[in-house]
Amino acid sequence: MKTTAKTMFGLLLIAASINVSAQNNHLNNNKMTNFKSGTNEVTFKSQGVKLAGLLFTPDNFDESKKYSAVVFSGPFNQVKEQMGAVYGKKFAAQGYVFLSYDPYSFGDSEGEPRNNEHAQHKMESIRDAISYLGTLSFVDRDKLFGLGGCASGGYMPLVATTDKRLKAIATVSGMMDNQASYFGVMTKEQLVPLFTMANDARQKAYETGETDYYDALGMNTLDLENLDKSSAQYEGYDYYMTKRAGKETYPNYTHMAPMTLMENAPLTSAIAYAPYLYTPYLGIIGEKAETGVLTELFYEKCSEPKELYKVPGATHVSLYDIDKDVDRAVAKMDEFFKKYSK
Repeated sequence: MKTTAKTMFGLLLIAASINVSAQNNHLNNNKMTNFKSGTNEVTFKSQGVKLAGLLFTPDNFDESKKYSAVVFSGPFNQVKEQMGAVYGKKFAAQGYVFLSYDPYSFGDSEGEPRNNEHAQHKMESIRDAISYLGTLSFVDRDKLFGLGGCASGGYMPLVATTDKRLKAIATVSGMMDNQASYFGVMTKEQLVPLFTMANDARQKAYETGETDYYDALGMNTLDLENLDKSSAQYEGYDYYMTKRAGKETYPNYTHMAPMTLMENAPLTSAIAYAPYLYTPYLGIIGEKAETGVLTELFYEKCSEPKELYKVPGATHVSLYDIDKDVDRAVAKMDEFFKKYSK
């Protein structure tokens, strides 16, 4: 009788484990078959929700072949149709499969609160995007690379430090050290009110379910008439707040972020982990970019192998969508990634 009971208990445990495995098998939730050349709308699961992506494939795409692939994570608050789509089309023209997606809570992806620029959520989205690409029969897992733009320039190396599925990574206009960007340039008197604002917003959201948003990029208060047209602030406005790449062109985009942002944003630093990256790294910055120093500092501390490339005449934002600058960045990344393809 005891033996029978033990056997039944064992069978129940096996059945339970099979059920849990089935529930966690995201392959059942990944949509899209019959991929075509060009732009493919895809979905995949991450952190319990559905993420939406654009998968760019080369001309004459053939599912029976194997392709190098790039997973892209973009700048602060961006959606998949902005910088990611620009690079996706250009990488596809070079023969790559390229994934640009809306991270958790952004664009067409699920997740609450909406448009939550949260380092850990974004890094988990990157990891699951890598996993998704790994399920595609036409992706060569030995030729899988990562690209982080601006804010994700800080997230991509942090992911790659422990995720060795990425054979090499690159950053473009990388904001590599949030810790320094806040604590290194702002005083206690400036920071504490921002933290308090975030704490109050969290308490309100907990009690009422309502999320308060604010203009995290300071776009609504710019004095455009007196603003230096060559400044980084004006460059950001010209990209995010006009037809060039703003809400008029990309309705899913918003420059507004949950006030709780300030609890999380200052706590990440890719530079702190740079010596332990071990994955081949290419840093790309604009020759005229004020933010280039952050990538240079990361590069100095980063493990080998590594390369740094300054795009002549380019700025921080011109590397998002200006063809002559993006083309040079893509050509350099193609050269670099091919060095580390098995």
